[in-house]
Amino acid sequence: MTAGALDGLRVIDLTHHLGGPLATMALAQLGADVVKVEPPEGDQWRHVDDVDGESRVFHAVNRDKRGIVLDLHTPQGRAALHALVANADVVVHSFAPGVAERIGAGAQELTALDPRLIYCALSAFGPDGRRGTDVALQSESGLVTANGGRPVPVPVHDMIAPWIMVAGILAALLERERSGRGQVVETSLLESSAALAAHRLIREGSGEPLFNRFVGALYRPYATADGAVSLACYAPRVHERALTAIGLGDLLDDARFADLPSRARHSDELATLIGARLAERPSAHWLAELRAAGLPHGEVSPTPFSLLDHPDAAAIGLVVEVEDPTLGPETVTAPPLRLSRTPARTSRPAPRLGEHTDEVLREALAQTGGER
Repeated sequence: MTAGALDGLRVIDLTHHLGGPLATMALAQLGADVVKVEPPEGDQWRHVDDVDGESRVFHAVNRDKRGIVLDLHTPQGRAALHALVANADVVVHSFAPGVAERIGAGAQELTALDPRLIYCALSAFGPDGRRGTDVALQSESGLVTANGGRPVPVPVHDMIAPWIMVAGILAALLERERSGRGQVVETSLLESSAALAAHRLIREGSGEPLFNRFVGALYRPYATADGAVSLACYAPRVHERALTAIGLGDLLDDARFADLPSRARHSDELATLIGARLAERPSAHWLAELRAAGLPHGEVSPTPFSLLDHPDAAAIGLVVEVEDPTLGPETVTAPPLRLSRTPARTSRPAPRLGEHTDEVLREALAQTGGER
């Protein structure tokens, strides 16, 4: 098989929960050798959604890694970690502030072992902040309020933080090629909030509301006679084409909808008219009309989280199967990007607890010239 883009890179993974493990899984799927270090009781997410003694949630974010057990509360465990770090390129953790330092995994201690080390840390509210999880961040950032008082039904901060982490790690590795020196990379769920709503987070002195020309009526789902479709036509240049495609072109002669500022002011009225029109015919009719007009649109799936069955996902190789020794064949998502020469891939399931401990520690001893 073709080597991945990060082939030869060694990553020590001290993460848990979702955000950190997703970041290290991305590095593994890009070709890095990722060694996941767990305490004797295992990552807490091994005990969520249990099926035959295995957690599907844990499997979903820990594929393509090797797994070992170290008790970092003991001198022996810390010594083993330090032996691993001495021959690693990257260390990633998602401990609460102060925990890494207490167990011998702080930035100062580990970077002293190798000045070329890239040390990446994920926190909730910053390195000196308090503990927190996605719903806390959704609540404090205003996302819950923006969503009508309900949290978004996926942990969005844990989903975007990994890619911020990966970007920071890759930038630090690139800079290391020039300087020969490692550095500390830090981000937080709070910073993920900023990334999630960057287009909304601007305040200036004009007094104008943000998106004062946004026509929400043309950017939302509507019920049809037998299901639902979404119009995704926020761009002003396609407004007229969209209204014409659904048989409401005559509304362009109505002063309320004749131009962009008017459509924005009367967006709720426009939505009522569009809703009534789309409810007259089945989804297949409207999808055909929107497709023929070359307009952005979507069919609302009646099944939550139905991506695994999406035909376009299958066509681009986003859905693959991995064989797990306990759960059997798992249908999962592949890495969400494609590289032409050094493809990213998912090829093996999450490790059993401590599955590769002996193997990895033997390698570390061989590299340091020690004996077991």
